Amino acid sequence: MADKQKMEITILPNGEVSIKVLCVPGPSCQQVSAALEQSLGKVKADEKTVEYYQETFETTEITQKGGI
Repeated sequence: MADKQKMEITILPNGEVSIKVLCVPGPSCQQVSAALEQSLGKVKADEKTVEYYQETFETTEITQKGGI
């Protein structure tokens, strides 16, 4: 998951709430907003951003010790 996570929350005069997850590539963005969505009630629509379709990469550092 990204180091920096943001949510943009908009509340309309009619009471509808819009949640936009930012800075979280891939499907893990749904985990960021899940608790808030559940507490608000029924989800009317779910739109994916460009970030949703980005691949997440995990890096592993390999070091080689001086040899023989």
